[in-house]
Amino acid sequence: MELIRSAHNKTILRIQKLIKSRSARRESGQIVLDGIHLVQECLQHGWVQDVQILVEDPVTNEEITALIQDAPQSVPITLVESHVFNKINTTKTTQGIVAVGRINHKVQLTKKSKFALALEGIQDPGNLGSILRSAAAFSVDTVFLSSGTADAFSPKCLRGGMGAQFRLSIREDSDLASVVDEFPGRTIGTSSLEGQNIDAINFKGSVLLLVGGEGSGLSDNLLKKADSIASIPLDNQVESLNVGSAVAILCFCKSLFG
Repeated sequence: MELIRSAHNKTILRIQKLIKSRSARRESGQIVLDGIHLVQECLQHGWVQDVQILVEDPVTNEEITALIQDAPQSVPITLVESHVFNKINTTKTTQGIVAVGRINHKVQLTKKSKFALALEGIQDPGNLGSILRSAAAFSVDTVFLSSGTADAFSPKCLRGGMGAQFRLSIREDSDLASVVDEFPGRTIGTSSLEGQNIDAINFKGSVLLLVGGEGSGLSDNLLKKADSIASIPLDNQVESLNVGSAVAILCFCKSLFG
């Protein structure tokens, strides 16, 4: 295995750029996965090509050792000295393993979609990761993200999603108004200020759930296009929920009543 000793190594510099720059990730199609679980997800689902795994030297974690031994022979494993590995670690406490590779999926809306999610202006990558994790857990098949929404494949969002990105079809920079017009089933908007109680909403059949960003909520244009508007009842004078929590509840309602 190759051993990287210098922080000026071209692979280290490339990964640093990918960690910091959304434009670099988009131009190259590459993402950085930090931690054992994400690297395992990456290898298991095959949605990332040209994978390279970098491991902090010396390797002391038994799970990382097993992962290295089980990795396909086509996946290169590179050892990185600790002082250099810290340059590509995206968390305060390192797990000692990072992977980099090229995203390998394209998404198209089809008439077969049973449950899709359209997100407008979700700006916090942690919130977006949490939403994607709930979406995967409750059988969402397609996720559309408006321009201005956080990068679904940033390191923070990938950590928040715990690999959910590899179980979903995700289309970024979507024209959500067009998505609503083209969707073959029902569209359900969301609002904390208006709409029907969720127990009165029809979740049956193909559903496109429309969710707005933190604070601003869903735009008037999309609210007007929705077939119905759902509102989650709250007690104790709580005005609204975190958007991630709200999506989890609505997705559960779809799985329960749809």
